[in-house]
Amino acid sequence: MHNAFSSLKPEARPAREALRSWLDTPLGTHVLRTELAVLEQLLPGFFGYNLLQLSIQDEPLFAASPIQTKIPLALDDASVRTLRGEKAEINEMPVAGRPASLPFENDSIDVAVLHHLLDFADSPQDILKEISRVTLPMGHVIIIGFNPWSLWGIWRSILHFKERPPWDGQYISPGRLMDWLNLLDFKIDRAQYAIYRPPVSRLIGQVGDYSQGLSRNLNLPVGGVYVIVARKHVGAVRSIRPVWKTSRAFGRLSVVRSVKHDGLTRVENPDQ
Repeated sequence: MHNAFSSLKPEARPAREALRSWLDTPLGTHVLRTELAVLEQLLPGFFGYNLLQLSIQDEPLFAASPIQTKIPLALDDASVRTLRGEKAEINEMPVAGRPASLPFENDSIDVAVLHHLLDFADSPQDILKEISRVTLPMGHVIIIGFNPWSLWGIWRSILHFKERPPWDGQYISPGRLMDWLNLLDFKIDRAQYAIYRPPVSRLIGQVGDYSQGLSRNLNLPVGGVYVIVARKHVGAVRSIRPVWKTSRAFGRLSVVRSVKHDGLTRVENPDQ
């Protein structure tokens, strides 16, 4: 599903609709409910003014968040109409935009939730760079994705289901994703894994295994879905003291003036 979510070309709309339709199946519903159970545990611990959701589907995933302004980014105008047609809270502001070119100012988002977006994006690293731009220092990003190192990843590889959703995405490994985040000055807070059963509807059950406690107790890195939480850090700014020229007591006084050199302040003796 190349270009389905990063470029938002009109011809990609059927692919997005196919993926959303899969989420309405028993297996897709199980995945979505399990992910909501994880988010219900995580989101109450994050505070701020603005939360941004970027998801492959239109359902709000942020009900458990105490943040006042919640912004679900719609991938097309039809999604905006759908969101506005539902009973949304007054502070939920659906906005249409491109994930790789967000319509927000630098350092304006406290929490960003990326729900399987990177799995189906043509340029996931470009999206992460844009997320880094709009996220406040010490803000959080929550990334939900399919784990290639799981029964789901094996199922995708050996049964050649790559032409049908959700198997047609690129499953990014948690380790690789963490490396990308570290390069963008994000520090990993935690990684949560869920769904250890194979992707077969009759074997999944009715309730997400996370809500049953299996994933919370084990948290093995082989779950079909991962949730990575990272915090944006910025380098500390350290003041540089000017170095004054020393001279003998009662000697000739030296006059110094500050100059700029490579972005740092130093002093220079005009007599030299």
